[in-house]
Amino acid sequence: MRSLWQLIYRYHIFLVFLLLEVAAIALLIRNNNYQRATFVHSANQVTGNLYEKRTEIAEYLKLQSINEELAKENARLRTAKGPNYQKLTDDLYLREDTLYLLKYEYLSGRVINNSVNRPNNYITIDKGSKNGIQKEMGVVAKGSVVGIVKDVSDNFASVMPLINTNMRVGVKLKRSGETGEVQWDGSDPAFATVRDISRSANPLKGDSIITSGFSTYFPEGILVGTVENYRIPEGENFYVIDIRLTTPFHQLNYIEVIHNILADEQLELEANQEEQNGG
Repeated sequence: MRSLWQLIYRYHIFLVFLLLEVAAIALLIRNNNYQRATFVHSANQVTGNLYEKRTEIAEYLKLQSINEELAKENARLRTAKGPNYQKLTDDLYLREDTLYLLKYEYLSGRVINNSVNRPNNYITIDKGSKNGIQKEMGVVAKGSVVGIVKDVSDNFASVMPLINTNMRVGVKLKRSGETGEVQWDGSDPAFATVRDISRSANPLKGDSIITSGFSTYFPEGILVGTVENYRIPEGENFYVIDIRLTTPFHQLNYIEVIHNILADEQLELEANQEEQNGG
């Protein structure tokens, strides 16, 4: 307290001046219409700017919850699409609300760890077995292939992305339908290579490469990339096609995990067939 009084005594002349200045300004504003109007306008401007900044900050803090809701809604809408149901005829999909008839279900999630500069990159998402995530489920982002779930804990899952040298995905040329396999060479995360496309395919730059639908991971028709270059090595009968991946692995945030509800049935049938054929 003594220090406070010493501080006031030291600056008492300045404090008295400041007090008189404030009083003079107050009297000026109170007794003159023009100055009062100017002050009110300026005060409203400052207050409005402060409210605007506060609103912007509040909206920014809400973005995560808003994005999570949008991701869930996108997953619900993708699940409701006709091709995720068993096809009965060329023009009819059975859409009754039963899990037996629904083939693909989309589950939303968020990327919490991601690598792009290693030969064998991995992604971690914030959903696990408690949320219905299982091994060998396909993962997409904004309608483009990301990878496949490889390990799952209660609350998290790790995903092997396309930009992992051990990753293979069955694909096809959208325009002509010839099938092949996409693989990453470990260099640029924006590009990958498609092999085993028949020389009769006649690919063109810009052609879309989509999932073939031959595995249990992905439905047919999910975008993988677009053709950049293509060639047939000497002495071979298949194209080697360089593609630009459509998934921005540097910027992954929200993803969707694809649950193929009929996967176990398909795998069991195929395993029995292999057993009958001797292995």
